[in-house]
Amino acid sequence: MKYSILRLLICVALTTTTFATSAQTPAPGAGMILVKPTTKKPDEVVDAIKAYSEQKKWQFVGASKVKNGEVTLVKVCLPEVGKVLWPLGLQISAILPCGNVGVYQKQGKTEISMLHPAYMQVLYPNAEVEKAVKIATPLLLDMLDSVAK
Repeated sequence: MKYSILRLLICVALTTTTFATSAQTPAPGAGMILVKPTTKKPDEVVDAIKAYSEQKKWQFVGASKVKNGEVTLVKVCLPEVGKVLWPLGLQISAILPCGNVGVYQKQGKTEISMLHPAYMQVLYPNAEVEKAVKIATPLLLDMLDSVAK
């Protein structure tokens, strides 16, 4: 009897942990791409991202227009997150927690899209990467909210 109750408690604990974890981290796929509408023009958003990153002492890597100027790709890097990941090796630079942001207009309205930092953990499962995701997520979500205002 005690063994059955113990097994039941373990199953409940595992199920609860699984649900709590999945609520915080989007599943691979479309949920990994965050989209935020804004009333700003695309160039204003890019300027806001640059100013925000400079204020936070992040590295503004740059902005490049692609698709005949329809989309501006913006990249910023967060030193506090890089510090956690660099010890894993230079190859990790391929997935660094930089803000990978797209700015474009859809049906005449500006949208900002950004990869959720959890993509790193999906691509490179590791305890240090998970720690970096926990640091990067609120920082990048705050940036996204701020530049959209």
